[in-house]
Amino acid sequence: VLVEEGIQLREAGAKSPILCLAGFWQEDQAMDCIKYNLVPTIYRFDMLESLSKAARTNNCKWKFHLKIDTGMSRLGILPGELSDFVKLLKNYPELILDGVMTHLASADELEKTEFTNQQIKTFQDCLSQIKDYGLEPTYQHISNSAGTSSWLEARGNLVRAGGLLYGFTDTVAPNLVIKVAPALSLHTRIILLKRVPAGTSLGYCNSFFTKRESLIATLPIGYEDGLRRNYSNVGKVLIRSQVASIVGRISMDLTLIDVTDIVGAQVGDEVVLIGKCGDNSISAEKMAAMTGTISYELTCGLSNRVPRIYLPEK
Repeated sequence: VLVEEGIQLREAGAKSPILCLAGFWQEDQAMDCIKYNLVPTIYRFDMLESLSKAARTNNCKWKFHLKIDTGMSRLGILPGELSDFVKLLKNYPELILDGVMTHLASADELEKTEFTNQQIKTFQDCLSQIKDYGLEPTYQHISNSAGTSSWLEARGNLVRAGGLLYGFTDTVAPNLVIKVAPALSLHTRIILLKRVPAGTSLGYCNSFFTKRESLIATLPIGYEDGLRRNYSNVGKVLIRSQVASIVGRISMDLTLIDVTDIVGAQVGDEVVLIGKCGDNSISAEKMAAMTGTISYELTCGLSNRVPRIYLPEK
């Protein structure tokens, strides 16, 4: 999580350890890590001084995880900088290296096995170097969802499964060796039904005209909620165990669907955008494929104004 998200979790009553994967951005966030009992990830040399200052101010020792860049080229110190980093760390006795991590760039692309194997080897070499300096980090972690499911040798003693926890498999874990089930669904309801003649324009920009007399339903969900605008005129939903089409441009707050062939459709009917309804289902992966993106982007885009309902485990 981010530091801001970690704070929200603590304020909501979370007691489990929380690792901030993106570290902290400013010195006041280093202080927040200690105030809210968050473990930061460090990926720059100067972050040691910031975290050390926060720890000294609070008269405590503090744990952190070190991120090493083995090929993602995003965050992390380079393997060639590891020796200098460990030497600098010895100047900060109040800091404890409790974990070492990296991130796999292409673990979900089986044709890039050689690159992933090289990342794993580089990480293992760095871990051996760290231990040669007399440091014994508790955690070693490298695997995202794809690594967790497909690269058993990369699991270490901690994994960072993201989409896999939601049951995403098609693009996240193509060589799945563990069993998962979808854990997220997205629902709304019909708030208006309107019968219109053939040739009626629906929504913004006249992007859809009815070809017959049609029964059109309005849904109170739009791109402000995370229903992507490029799902317009191509997306599908489920209602009364049947499939209906999104018609017209998706608006900020509203979406139109054609329920002409849905017998008995009425105001208040539940509409499923992601999930199951009778024998039909729409997965986040299927929705993503229709809009040219991935399931992560869709689900991360679900805004805070969409109520979250947590169901008991079945």
